Amino acid sequence: MAFSKPLQIFYKNDEHWFPQIGPQLNAVFDDTTLTFDNEIGSGRMYKAEIDAGLRLRRVELKFNREVIFIREPALRPGYFALVSNLSDQYIGTITNEHHFKLGSGTDNGIYFSSPLLAASYTFEPDTQYHLIFVVITYDRLRSFIASQSEEQKKFLYLIIDKEKPVYHFEWLDAHFLNILKDIDYQLGQRRSNNLLLHARTLELCYYMLQRVEQRHSNTSGHVHHEDIDKLNKIKSRLLEKYDQKCPSIDNAAQEAGMSPTKFKTLFKQVFGQTYYQFYKHVRMYKAKELLEQQKLNVSEVGYMLGYNNLSKFSKAFKDVFDITPGAVASQ
Repeated sequence: MAFSKPLQIFYKNDEHWFPQIGPQLNAVFDDTTLTFDNEIGSGRMYKAEIDAGLRLRRVELKFNREVIFIREPALRPGYFALVSNLSDQYIGTITNEHHFKLGSGTDNGIYFSSPLLAASYTFEPDTQYHLIFVVITYDRLRSFIASQSEEQKKFLYLIIDKEKPVYHFEWLDAHFLNILKDIDYQLGQRRSNNLLLHARTLELCYYMLQRVEQRHSNTSGHVHHEDIDKLNKIKSRLLEKYDQKCPSIDNAAQEAGMSPTKFKTLFKQVFGQTYYQFYKHVRMYKAKELLEQQKLNVSEVGYMLGYNNLSKFSKAFKDVFDITPGAVASQ
C-alpha cells in the first residue's frame, strides 16, 4: 500500500506517554507495556519506574510507512529526556530548527533535551529501530548535579534551566555503549526492580553530565563539521577492525588530512579519549562482550585480539574494568 504522506504521532514528554501515543498507533497498552502489529507496522515498548523522578523506556519499532514522532513542548511538570538510538539506521531528528542524524554510527548517538523543547524523529519504512529513553524530572536532575564539584555545578545548573529550552548531543563511546547494553538487556528481561538496572541508569545520567561539562571546559573551541566527519570515519574503522593492529597516529592523521598534532587534539576533544585510549577501550569492551557470550575462553579471546601473551591481555582488560577476564568468563 502506497502512502501519500507520513503518519504524524504527537505527544508530550510526560508520565502519560502510552495513553498519548497508543491510540494514534492503534496499539494495546497498560501501565508498563505497549504493543501493536497492524497496517502501520509493528512494535513493542516497555517502561520501568527506576526511582522517584527517573524512568526508562525500551522501544523496538518497524513501520510500513514513514512515521514522524513529534514531541510538543511540555509545561510543568515535564521531563528531561535522554534518547539513545542503538539501531544501525540513524533517525532524522529536528530540534530547535537544527537537523541531526541520531544514531550510534554518527557523532550524535545520544540526545539530551529539556521538556520545553519541541522535537521530531523521523522513522523510515521497513527499517528496524531500537531505542532507549531515560526520562527524568528537573528536581531529580538537580540532585545529580548537586554531587558534582562547585565549578561543575555552576555550568551544569545553567544548562538545565527549567525556564529555557536546552539540548545537547554526544557520540556513543565504548563506555556509553556498555552501559546502554546492560540497561537494554535488563529491560528486555523485564527486570525493572533490578539493582544493576538502577545503578547503570544512574551511571548513564552521571556520565552524560560529565561529558557535557567536559565539552564545555575544553578550550580548543568549535570543531568544524568536516573535521568531525573525517574523525568519524577513523572511529568507525577502529570499531569495525578491532581485531587488527592499530594504525599509527601518523597514518590515521594522513588519512584524515590533518597534521598529527591537530589529529590528536581534535580526536580527544570530540571523543573524550586519546586515539590509543579509544582503540584500547574498543578492544577491551569487545573482549568483555565475547567473554560474556561464553562461546570463547580467555585465551581464544586474547588471541583473537592479537595478544600472544595472556598476562598482557589480562592486564589491559583489568586496566579498563578493574576485573580480570577470567573472572568475567566464570560469571
